[in-house]
Amino acid sequence: MQKRDKQRQVFIKLVNKQLTPHGKIYEDVISDPEWYMRYKTTLKAESEFIKWGIKLIRKDLKLSEAAAEREMNWFILQWGLTTNNASTKAAKKNKQKNNIKRASK
Repeated sequence: MQKRDKQRQVFIKLVNKQLTPHGKIYEDVISDPEWYMRYKTTLKAESEFIKWGIKLIRKDLKLSEAAAEREMNWFILQWGLTTNNASTKAAKKNKQKNNIKRASK
């Protein structure tokens, strides 16, 4: 199998895994150019997905961990689902609290 075909298979596996909680697969969303904006995820689920994706990329594409992390970050940047506002706001609030605590020390 050619490198391009392997990359495409990994891409489809990533999309399918990301859409699993929504009961969708790649074939369901391929005709919608903004499909990744129509489904939401939480920061926790996204983090777990990233870890899973790095393992998949390392195994299927035979990349180093650093290269797999880079590829996964690009995938999230381009095709990652929108994160849930509530979880994003909570993360920002926690970060602000931590910054205030650090500043007061």
